[in-house]
Amino acid sequence: MKKNEFSDLTGEKILIFDGAMGTELQRRGYLNRVRFPEELNLLFPELVAEIHRDYLQAGCEVILTNTFGANRLKLASFNEEKNVGLLNQKGTEIARKISRKFPNILVAGDVGPLGQYLQPLGSLNFSTAYEVFSEQIQSLARAGVDLLVIETISEIKELKAALLAAQDNFSGPVIAQMTFTQEGVTVTGTDVFSFLALAESLGADAIGINCSVGPGAMLPLVKKIVANTNRPVSFKPNAGIPQLIERQTVFPGTPEEFLQATTEAVASGVNIVGGCCGTNPDFIRRISDKFRNVRPLSRPKVNRLWLSSRQKAIDLNSFNRLVIVGERINPTNRQRLAEDIVSQTFTVCREEARKQVEEGADILDINLGLPRVDEKVVLPGAVEKIQEAVAVPLSLDTSDISALEAALPVVAGRPLINSVDGKKERLEKIIPLAKRFGALLVTLTTDERGIPENSQQRLKIAEKIIAAASQYGYPAENLIFDFVVMSVGSAPRQIPEVLKTLTEFKKKYLRNKTILGISNVSFGLPYRQMINSTFLKIASQSGLDLAIVNPGSDWNLYSPRAEKLLLTGKSEDYLAEYSGFSPAPPKPEKTIKPEEQLYQNIIRGNPQDLKEIVNKLIELGKKPLEIVDEIILKALSEVGELFRDKKFFLPQVMASAEVAQKVFALVRPSLQQQKQFPDKKIILATVKGDVHDIGKNIVATVLESYGWTVLDLGKDVSANEIIAAARKNNIRFIGLSALMTTTMPEMEKIVQLARQEKLAVRIIIGGAPVTEDFARDIGADGYARDGLAAANLLQKLLNDE
Repeated sequence: MKKNEFSDLTGEKILIFDGAMGTELQRRGYLNRVRFPEELNLLFPELVAEIHRDYLQAGCEVILTNTFGANRLKLASFNEEKNVGLLNQKGTEIARKISRKFPNILVAGDVGPLGQYLQPLGSLNFSTAYEVFSEQIQSLARAGVDLLVIETISEIKELKAALLAAQDNFSGPVIAQMTFTQEGVTVTGTDVFSFLALAESLGADAIGINCSVGPGAMLPLVKKIVANTNRPVSFKPNAGIPQLIERQTVFPGTPEEFLQATTEAVASGVNIVGGCCGTNPDFIRRISDKFRNVRPLSRPKVNRLWLSSRQKAIDLNSFNRLVIVGERINPTNRQRLAEDIVSQTFTVCREEARKQVEEGADILDINLGLPRVDEKVVLPGAVEKIQEAVAVPLSLDTSDISALEAALPVVAGRPLINSVDGKKERLEKIIPLAKRFGALLVTLTTDERGIPENSQQRLKIAEKIIAAASQYGYPAENLIFDFVVMSVGSAPRQIPEVLKTLTEFKKKYLRNKTILGISNVSFGLPYRQMINSTFLKIASQSGLDLAIVNPGSDWNLYSPRAEKLLLTGKSEDYLAEYSGFSPAPPKPEKTIKPEEQLYQNIIRGNPQDLKEIVNKLIELGKKPLEIVDEIILKALSEVGELFRDKKFFLPQVMASAEVAQKVFALVRPSLQQQKQFPDKKIILATVKGDVHDIGKNIVATVLESYGWTVLDLGKDVSANEIIAAARKNNIRFIGLSALMTTTMPEMEKIVQLARQEKLAVRIIIGGAPVTEDFARDIGADGYARDGLAAANLLQKLLNDE
């Protein structure tokens, strides 16, 4: 199926997908015959075909292949990674064969998450994730699926890897779907706008939500997507959050509730409907009876120009003020920052990023250019660290193409590339790179002849760049034009030409944005900030959209003499006024007590000067245990509150915890000598029958960051193995995870076995379907909904001993 055919189809009718495969296989008892759902494709294909047939008879028009977990990483748990191609091929063949018995049915290749988080949240690197997705998508493409559905993704960089793999290995339409929590964000803090920005920029043909928290709770999220995109939108909810009732898994949602929510979603403008976990053919029959051959709502066109990070998206077309691009992550004449870059610690970079955002930066420009520094190494590293510290989108400021190629994959969002000029060989390299990664692109109106003397020449170069973008299929509106500011001191005639170019350009190219590096204008002149601020006012009145500035400077300054200098090039009056001017020395930074400094370092995830601060505290008479109780634990408690209030997300929590762990390592030897601190060891395991361990892996990472030694037994672990490991290793704490209600009874077995054997252990439990009531009912020592809650619960249990 061609992309334009899919676009036409979803514009003409509501497209009806099938419902759940995995939970339906489970409900019918078919999973008891195999180790994992996709194995049915080889051993019992007729059972998979039966479910496809039932959905088709219920009226669906698209069936998904039984390949949700058929990727190398998940199959490796069963030593079946060599059969990626075969499982995806057979899954497609089963769906295709049954679909031929019904008219006009499409077969969609189902691609689920990898089961591991990408760095820095997990251990999986981006290139491996891309390769794993590519392998599965190639297999589905060879088998002949009509379209792809990438679904149930909770981490934005994983979605990025999947969409890039689809871009490179599949020519048909691609639907991208993420899954969200009750708070309206993914577990790693991505909101729907950040999801939308990335998915659109990487070529998703339709965008939507699946699984998540049930139909009703998903409606506000899907409505936000509908209101902010021109792409088809999909809505595939589950049948509510599963519950364990009398030891049986029950999805509480009814077909009537499902239909009601789907009806509201369609009324808002959704084009694609279907079901996820817990839905069955009856659910699909309800929506098919109502929406088959119904035209979708005609939606008004929207014009968005997104930049995004993991946690925040900004629409450049919605700003009614200048967009501020912070310029201070630049080592020119800044020795401390240069040393930070050379050493690759990036603590100064992080702090500069944080401060600029506090001062009002909307975007952060990252320029790490230094002699004898390999930018393709340092730029990705700095990007990762800066993303931990701030939520604003990033601008990658480099002329090194290899550095861009290395850094673009690790950006957790849609970035800005700064920049390309009008030279043919540069355009040929940079535009395809920007297109591939969905980035916006700053374009300098210079070429092989250098900086043009007048506005007409600048505009001609702009036209050349727009034409080049068209040749590569790169949207012209993604180009942001920089007309190149030079110092008014050395090139006095240039500034009026820049301002004229801004005005003329905005008359002709209404959809394009403009950007200037403001501080260049004052180089070599006194009272630079007066010139900079005056120029910014004039430029903004002439059509400037984005300004690269120091957000901490005073931008309320204005001088008629500075304006005269800028507009005429005549400097006499300005110099007469300001030649003897000496700017006031910067205010000395407020002296911060070492207690507060350490506390704030933990909150901000800033590892800078930890040893020096701890030594200073000890010199002042602070005892190691007081540092732990009064600073580390209190700071982590505040981090927990920020996390619960959704002001912090997993990346910030982990960064804070890692700093806390480093501080703890500095004081731990003294605590152990004084026997003032317990040995923190815990066993983690996903219980028997459950092969999902991504949640457990997150908990392990957080606990390790909080100073725990974790013995991770993995997934599908029996009660006997867990109890034996606790006894053998003399470990007093056990954490159990279950993602399926059908495996929750295993938790009770483990608790009972520990009590029968009179093992002195404390057992905590967690997982998506697990509740505090269930923990109490089975006699566990506590329930934790996430890694941070687990750390707090374990600390409480330690304190109680």
